[in-house]
Amino acid sequence: MAFLNNERDNIMKNKIKELIEKLRSRTIATSTAFQYLIFVFISFIFWAFISLNNNIQYDINMPFKIVGIPDSTTIISNVPQSVTVNVKDKGIYLLQFLVGKSPEVKVRFDEYALSDGVFYVTNSELRKCVRNSLENTTVIQSLSLDNIELRYTNLPGKRVPIRPEVNVYPNMQYTISGAIKMDCDSAIVYSDINTLASIDEVYTYRVEERELKDTLIRVVSIAPIQGAKIEPERVSLTIPVEPLISKSQEIPVVVKYVPANINVITFPSKVTATYLVPFSMYRKNLTFEAVVNYNEIKSAKNNKLCVRIEESPAIYENISLLQDSVEFIIEKH
Repeated sequence: MAFLNNERDNIMKNKIKELIEKLRSRTIATSTAFQYLIFVFISFIFWAFISLNNNIQYDINMPFKIVGIPDSTTIISNVPQSVTVNVKDKGIYLLQFLVGKSPEVKVRFDEYALSDGVFYVTNSELRKCVRNSLENTTVIQSLSLDNIELRYTNLPGKRVPIRPEVNVYPNMQYTISGAIKMDCDSAIVYSDINTLASIDEVYTYRVEERELKDTLIRVVSIAPIQGAKIEPERVSLTIPVEPLISKSQEIPVVVKYVPANINVITFPSKVTATYLVPFSMYRKNLTFEAVVNYNEIKSAKNNKLCVRIEESPAIYENISLLQDSVEFIIEKH
């Protein structure tokens, strides 16, 4: 028993030694990695310090804004959203553009609006406006825009209807179950007097879809018109699509073109019509008739007249009659 206990103790001692060695090696590795990260961080600080004191070139995307536009004035042309400016300066001064918000280029409307409906800013004037938003030490190398020439009008807008350009087809077992809906059915057009006189409506870009199985909702841009500004620029279209359900209904038989002194009685007086109807209309029975033509009596065979559907609700599709003919008798007054 003493021998077994000694063996057990030796095994435990060896395992404890192995565990201590593993922990020691991991501690050394962790310490080495930590020291490496410290050296990398210190190196980065030195590199950043040296770089930020050197002159560097950098592209700044500066938002462009026209200020002081009168309420009665509308800019017709597309106004640039921003100006890309290539600048040169010490890195420490350009750091603010990397980590902060770029300053705006603000241009006053009344300073550059001409009397003939043109807003014009030369490249040199644009540089001055950009310069006002930068540090004195920053050198402007180049601008993404040359001269800025925009059209404007002081005329009120003209309201015209929006016409959707739609070319959509449902799946075979589905149907377009209603009119196309738009969140806005008219637009306001701004332009010069001659252009406004020539515009009576505006159109959306074409929407094309096939095999629709669900209601289609699509935001569509309005097709632009040269020399005009249209508000809104886009509309939301809703095209309702529903599954078709099979249904049957008894409808009366009506004889047409009967002379005043004659009465025609058909057997049966009602026939069964089957059709496909949108799901939402399944519980509603819309009235329509099966028609017999009195003028066909002379050519009737076996005392039977052909029955047909001449008019029916637009929402019913693939209408068919279980009986294609009816018998009749003629009564004279």
